[in-house]
Amino acid sequence: MGWLTNLLLPGRLRTGPTALLPEKPDPKTLLAIAQLADPDARLDGDDILAGGSRILAAIELDGETSSKLGVTGEEQVWACRLSAETQLPMDYFDKSLAEGVAYRLGGWSMCRGEPTDLADSDLRTVRVYLPAAPSPEEVVSLLGEVLRPAADAGGRPDGEPADGVVHITVDGGVVTDVYAGADMMITLEEGNRIPPAAKAHWPYLTEIVIMRVSAIDEAALAAFGGRTAAAEEATGAAEAEEAEEAATAGTGAENAAEPEAETSSENATTTGGPEADAEIADAESADAESADAESVDGETGDAETVAGDDTDGAGVVGADADDTAADDTVGEVADEGADEDADDGVDEGADDTALVERAAVALVLANRLQGIATDQGGFQLVEAEDVLPGRYAGQR
Repeated sequence: MGWLTNLLLPGRLRTGPTALLPEKPDPKTLLAIAQLADPDARLDGDDILAGGSRILAAIELDGETSSKLGVTGEEQVWACRLSAETQLPMDYFDKSLAEGVAYRLGGWSMCRGEPTDLADSDLRTVRVYLPAAPSPEEVVSLLGEVLRPAADAGGRPDGEPADGVVHITVDGGVVTDVYAGADMMITLEEGNRIPPAAKAHWPYLTEIVIMRVSAIDEAALAAFGGRTAAAEEATGAAEAEEAEEAATAGTGAENAAEPEAETSSENATTTGGPEADAEIADAESADAESADAESVDGETGDAETVAGDDTDGAGVVGADADDTAADDTVGEVADEGADEDADDGVDEGADDTALVERAAVALVLANRLQGIATDQGGFQLVEAEDVLPGRYAGQR
């Protein structure tokens, strides 16, 4: 590349959408990923056309250029820039396409000047697209086979769960129905934003049904009119705490009134009378004696200072002991940090396991209801593990 191209390239890549990859992608693998988002994606020379966007051929970036883009610590970085083939890409599909490519190849997405690691992004959610809304009875019966049953209706308005699944009908808004099991919830809604993957299956549709599969969300269930047992316990605890605070505030006001009354009575007793004058005189003599005692303590302090100079060795030993104790404390803190890191690793693994389980449920729903299962970006899922990041990394 010429010097002018090298000068302008970082700006073009930074504007994006761009997929920054740790390895050079195989064209066939890149095409397979693009076809997950748009089954009609095809090669056009060295580029790929998908959903009204063009994925330009990957170019290798040197260390200086990749550092300018915010990617450090990588010996090689390859960039796939996307451009719109039409005046505006359909629903900003070029951005979703860049994110999906980077997510599946273990890279970074760049759209507004900052590289983004998508491993913890919303692409880790799953959904099912359907041409028409199924009946609640059909959905409840199907979910009863694949979800862990809800043990308690938890105050939800529809009463006891049927087949271990609670169905909540939502009046008004985008969401029409909510289904909940023990650890998953499915929301059903209708929309008119149809991704290319769904458009290829049902080109005649103007509206589409979306089933979102997610973990149980107490706040969302409460908003939709359903409440779990845990939510009820939390609400009861909050109400009890508020009542206790109100009672404490009332008691505090009474206690504040009592000292004021006592103070006023004391002031009335102190003012006036020969006995009060005698008490004041006694207090002044006591203050004079305290001042004499403080002067004696000052002289004693000077003597202690001289003695302290003779015992510097003992002071150093004490300091060493303090340092040792501090080192032990630092070691304990480090051990606790290591334990926390280990716990974080377990949590991440648990999150991946739960994510794969939700993807498996989405695939069952798609197969039984004649729909398609995708991630948040509209990339179809063939297997449940396809929802994990870096799924296509290293493939040739």
